Amino acid sequence: MCSCGNLKFASRGMQGAGQESRYGRRRFLGDRRGVTAIEFAIVLPLFLMGVLGAIECGRALAAWNDSSRALGRAVRAINLDPNQTTDQVSALLKQYLVESGAKDVTVSVTPQTISGTDYMKIRASFPFSVTIPFATLSDFNIVVDTLAPVMSPTK
Repeated sequence: MCSCGNLKFASRGMQGAGQESRYGRRRFLGDRRGVTAIEFAIVLPLFLMGVLGAIECGRALAAWNDSSRALGRAVRAINLDPNQTTDQVSALLKQYLVESGAKDVTVSVTPQTISGTDYMKIRASFPFSVTIPFATLSDFNIVVDTLAPVMSPTK
């Protein structure tokens, strides 16, 4: 019988070989060293996905909120000067969105008349990139729109 560290094994013959293998198997199955490291390796990616996913959700909500505020500023500009053209309103909204950090902004402004009242239908969209490790998500568009009344000072 030879011993090497904590392991014992039979060096010659088959005497006691079955007993030694049963004893070694019990010791191996009862050894709890390294369990914490394995549990950590399994849980860490899931934890990171959850935390970073929540951060990305917050970024998307902040971008949507900024674009909604920019749309509100454009509507106020229409209310202050109802003689603005659709091109002026579109350029103003694009400027507000670019100032807030949006890229590749698409803006459409369409005049409409509903029940004798003039409106401008304003719609803005831009792509938002999602970055979450260990997950494959595609980019999506953030879209804000409104129907803004065009009030003249005489009405």
